[in-house]
Amino acid sequence: MIEQVSATDFKLTKGAHQMTLGRNGDGSWSMTTHNPCTRAWRGRLGSLKRFETLAAVEEHYKSWRGVSALYEASTAVPTTSL
Repeated sequence: MIEQVSATDFKLTKGAHQMTLGRNGDGSWSMTTHNPCTRAWRGRLGSLKRFETLAAVEEHYKSWRGVSALYEASTAVPTTSL
C-alpha cells in the first residue's frame, strides 16, 4: 500500500523492496528504489529514476497505480459553502 509521508512524498514497502517517490522543484518526480540487488551493487544508495508526470510513474510501476489520485486529493483546496 502506498503511504503518503508528506504533501509531495510517498513511500511503498513490499517485501524487501522499498520505494520512495518525491516531487522535485521543477514539478518532475524522482523515484528511489532500494532492493536486494541495488543494496548489493550500490550499498546504501538506491537506484534513482526521474519522471515528468505521475502518470509516467504509474505507467512504469504497476504497484504505484493510484498515486496520482492520492496526490490530487491531498492538494485539493477544500470548498466552503456560505
